[in-house]
Amino acid sequence: MKSYLLTLSAVLCLAISVANNAYAGKIGHHYKYKPRLFRDSLGTDNITGDSIIQFARTLIGVRYRSATSDPLIGFDCSGFVSYVFKNFNFNVPRSSPEFANIGERISMEDAKPGDIIVFTSPTHHHRIGHVGIVLCNEGGDFEFIHSTSGKEHGVTITAMDDNYRRRFVTVIRVLKRNEDVLLAQNN
Repeated sequence: MKSYLLTLSAVLCLAISVANNAYAGKIGHHYKYKPRLFRDSLGTDNITGDSIIQFARTLIGVRYRSATSDPLIGFDCSGFVSYVFKNFNFNVPRSSPEFANIGERISMEDAKPGDIIVFTSPTHHHRIGHVGIVLCNEGGDFEFIHSTSGKEHGVTITAMDDNYRRRFVTVIRVLKRNEDVLLAQNN
């Protein structure tokens, strides 16, 4: 009886181990995402840049995966940005080049947290190929959060450097609250 119980427990442990490994393989080996939604009943006019950034930060570490917008599989750059904004019921594009045709274009100097930053492709400098979300723009420090295929290979925070400055196209504002803040500062 004792050997039967030992064999049974070994088989159960093996089955649990196989099941856990199969599940882990579905969500990738880099990051196990636990969805944390910050969605509330407010319309998009009341969404703040801080809310967008707070949610985007929960996705840091999700791996890069081309042509995807699922945190369980990974994100490409536009998949990450669209996933974050769609969490707050914004209707935004899924493709990087399409971001240049939404919202209001503003200068880099006027960028606020939650605005979308648009860059050319690293390999095709004449067309849009990368997007991120402005994290901060204070005192000469400019950071954005994005999903990169570079050395971080996933969602990360990056300081604006010469490489990204050369590729900079525009900043897009879709948050009404950011526009209200800018108007108040100018009055």
